[in-house]
Amino acid sequence: MMPLDDGQPDVPSRLLMTPDLSRAYKRFDRWMLDQALPFWSTVGHDGPGRPFTEHLTLDAKPADVPFRRVRVQARQIYVFSHAEILGWPHGRRAADDAYRFLISHGRLGDGWVRRIGRDGGVIDAAADLYDIAFVLFALAWRHRATGNAEPIALARRTVAWLDGLRIAGQPGFENVKPVEAGPRQQNPHMHLLEAALALFEASGDEVFRDLALELVALFQTKLFDAANGTLAEFFADDWQRRRPAAIEPGHQFEWAWLLHQAGRLLGIEVAAEARRLYAFAARHGGMPVVDAVTEQGAIRDASTRLWPQTEAIKAHLVFGDMPAAARLTETLCTRFLAPAPAGTWIDHFAADGRALPDKIPASSLYHLFMAYAELHRVSAG
Repeated sequence: MMPLDDGQPDVPSRLLMTPDLSRAYKRFDRWMLDQALPFWSTVGHDGPGRPFTEHLTLDAKPADVPFRRVRVQARQIYVFSHAEILGWPHGRRAADDAYRFLISHGRLGDGWVRRIGRDGGVIDAAADLYDIAFVLFALAWRHRATGNAEPIALARRTVAWLDGLRIAGQPGFENVKPVEAGPRQQNPHMHLLEAALALFEASGDEVFRDLALELVALFQTKLFDAANGTLAEFFADDWQRRRPAAIEPGHQFEWAWLLHQAGRLLGIEVAAEARRLYAFAARHGGMPVVDAVTEQGAIRDASTRLWPQTEAIKAHLVFGDMPAAARLTETLCTRFLAPAPAGTWIDHFAADGRALPDKIPASSLYHLFMAYAELHRVSAG
């Protein structure tokens, strides 16, 4: 789709698969259903009554890691809950096991810890907003997959508990409590918005809608620079962005997609901001999408991670650029998936094309499945 004269792409009223996108999606679909989901629900799961694997060695063997990060368990619970909703039920046992493990060992009052022992018990009791956001996201999808009321009840208590993480005298939340040194970050707030939207869509509860509206307002007033259409990553205590800012096109795409969802679910007008984010990332992010650029769009870090590709696919779809979505889906399959052991991926490449990772992180399946689900939605018309 060609952009409008002001450089802001329009959003089509109806999205249609092109032949190139259909071919790329079918390749991705075969990989997801025949390789990835079977692999991660068996080899990538520790066994009956236990959590998902933290990460793999480069030859796709479960690594001997003494901890399980809460965020990884939550992401995998989401994947297999959503897969079940889309008609792939074979991961339900693994998702149920991880869910029970998480709520048995990961809760601290109505909050959640950061790391659990491989066999249970708390290793790191810090309350990390990033992890909590993914727990809330997993609870939304576990409710949608099972119809069980427990996940929504837990989510309500967790959202109330989040009041203890609020920043004194400023909007938003602390990254971690007890507070750790470092800048304020947009990323955990983005994922908290993602969770609030998922919970509101799943339950209709106004508590989750109010949280989502609060986070959209934080984006509009503190995180987004309307003058250049960019989202910063790091901020001072008063939410002034730290410069020189490294702009991550992947997060620009991710926020654009989330704002599109927020407009749909909350009935608010955020299309202009979403278009600005998308237009900047589409113009300067490259293909494959690079890790970071400057506020002026010059490449700052030309390495390429897997997750920005999936976020760009989602954004290209909702903004109607089907040729770009097709090219990037094919790139994802060819560059990041095909060279890796079946059902896994290469997570990071240097600017010169060298593979960089020393492991296969389980956490990336969440990004892959989100893009897959968006492609699946468009394919269904």
